[in-house]
Amino acid sequence: MSQSNGPVLLAYDGSESSATAIAVAGRLLPGREALVCHAWTGVSQMVLLGTAAELQGALRDAAAEIDKVDLEEAEKTAAAGVQLAEAAGFAAKPLPVREEHKTWRALLQAAEDHHASLIVAGAHGMSGIGRALLGSVSTGLVHHSNVPVLVVPATARDEDTDGPVLLCYDGSDSAKRAIEIAGDLLDPQPALVLHFWDSWVAEAPALAALSRSVEGMATELDEIADEQSSKLTDDGVELAEQRGFDATGLSERAVGPGWMAVRDAANQHASVAIVVGSRGLTGISAALGGVSNGVVHNSRRPVLVVPPEETE
Repeated sequence: MSQSNGPVLLAYDGSESSATAIAVAGRLLPGREALVCHAWTGVSQMVLLGTAAELQGALRDAAAEIDKVDLEEAEKTAAAGVQLAEAAGFAAKPLPVREEHKTWRALLQAAEDHHASLIVAGAHGMSGIGRALLGSVSTGLVHHSNVPVLVVPATARDEDTDGPVLLCYDGSDSAKRAIEIAGDLLDPQPALVLHFWDSWVAEAPALAALSRSVEGMATELDEIADEQSSKLTDDGVELAEQRGFDATGLSERAVGPGWMAVRDAANQHASVAIVVGSRGLTGISAALGGVSNGVVHNSRRPVLVVPPEETE
């Protein structure tokens, strides 16, 4: 289980996207200790289908020589990442790790071994040796990590991000934990607590064809939903303030998919980052629906995804 005072694990592969992720994370997490983790595959494993320890004779010697060169390159890449991290305000150290299966698995293992409090990954970039999308890596991290993951899209560098942190809240344990963890990880700062609700009136034109009384009921139901949403938002603001945020509430009627409501609110308020709670593979829980993938893949701003608490 991660500790909030543990190091930040910065996934770095030499790409511009991963460099952007480090720079953006530095603004959110100034002065934190960090490990710049570069996962390398090695030509020997790709060509000889095994590491040096798994081979024999001449093949073992050849693999060991190739691995030595590849490790040196991995160390150079990690060192370059350290320079970027230090320029971004981190107290950073290099951490090259060898991946044997998938990059995200190597990163998760490194995070566990070093008790990382957070993993930072760019949304796109290079993975391993080839030009694979780091999107697959960030997706694997979000879906499988027991540690909070900050996904930074390459577009984040072009966005106006001088606004508050957007805290998605629906009253669930998952959303409460997300606010608590965000409060532990981030410095005290302004925050906007968002709760959105679905409108029955939006469906009224179709319902009106069946019954005018149904249309009237839809309006009444919207009034109730609006009132309940405002109450939930107030509860979220109180929790956020307890965790050190200078929080205000935003209760919005959703127009379209839930992830669009989150994205649009973040854009409208120039949010520095979006915080969402996840429930394993299903994404944001309860009223927010299964929209975490939509938020992560469509946001132009950093998204902090907080997994549920581990159970023993």
